[in-house]
Amino acid sequence: MKHLRVFYTVLAAFLLCACSEGCLVQNKSLQEEKTVSGDGTPLLIANWNLQTFFDGKKDGCEYKEYQKSSDWNEETYKVRLERLCDFINQADADIYIFEELENEAIIYDISNQLAGAGHNWNQRKFWNYSVFQKQEGSAIGIGILSRYPLDNVKAHSMDIRIHNKSQPTTRAILEVQVTVQKKPLIILANHWKSKSGGEAETEIWRDWQESILAKRINELLNEDNPALLLCGDFNRDAVDFVCNLSNQKGYRKEYANTLLRYAGFGYSDYVDVKNLWFTDYGDYASPKGSYFYDDEWERIDNILISGSIIPISFTPYAISPWSSPQGHPIPYKLYTGLGYSDHLPLLARVILIDK
Repeated sequence: MKHLRVFYTVLAAFLLCACSEGCLVQNKSLQEEKTVSGDGTPLLIANWNLQTFFDGKKDGCEYKEYQKSSDWNEETYKVRLERLCDFINQADADIYIFEELENEAIIYDISNQLAGAGHNWNQRKFWNYSVFQKQEGSAIGIGILSRYPLDNVKAHSMDIRIHNKSQPTTRAILEVQVTVQKKPLIILANHWKSKSGGEAETEIWRDWQESILAKRINELLNEDNPALLLCGDFNRDAVDFVCNLSNQKGYRKEYANTLLRYAGFGYSDYVDVKNLWFTDYGDYASPKGSYFYDDEWERIDNILISGSIIPISFTPYAISPWSSPQGHPIPYKLYTGLGYSDHLPLLARVILIDK
């Protein structure tokens, strides 16, 4: 029998301890005067695909090159962990969303590393809250670190049996609510099916992941019009979504520039969202992308928003030491132990507004 099943799994957020301080300020929006969350300080969000960030123990779930390599061990893991924590302190975001973490234990290692690096124990500045999720049998998952409480955690996975070929292993969409001074921000973190096996051949699975995401956005917006932030590695370029970037006769688009489709084959329904890769005039917000392949920039890592939220700034965070002088990401090389990730981190500053 042909059918589709979508699973909603309730997960638990967990509490961490340690500290940090600082803030990165970028271009301000004309709408910044609107009522904002908390004490009026905008939220800084960071999203980064960390490129196969495994711990130092070989449990058998790692990719084969890590299982077979004598260059990967506890010591090389610790060096890579230190680099990641240096990035966390330097970017000083309020919330971090990381793709391609191996397990929950790495979240604790991050916290312990930050705590032991000589930083002040200012609990209001530290990332005390975290959640991690990955599918059974998968090598990598998604982790979130936050300065603000996390709750209402869910995972949205799919089981599709309506095609002539079996569904490949796919990663669930991680949903979590961040509470900022009694104002909710719902994050939907994604890591969609890769293009391995052919871009055209695998696009159908990304279409289904789009459908699940769009349906959930529609449900949330109909409930209470909350602030929604959609992010992650979509393995789909920003321009390969259904986009509306027209700017005829000087028309300034106020918000939505991207349509996310749902409701199956006909895609009879959709939700409007704003992809931060595009300005209000339909131009790219940055000449750089997040992924550099075959000498061309790709924008497969995305941050999109909807509901009661305003963007202030957005940028691929291309600085040393995780970026080359040309602004390209510096991939991690297993055989040398050098590098960071083949993706650039994305930074977005946003404001939660009154509904």
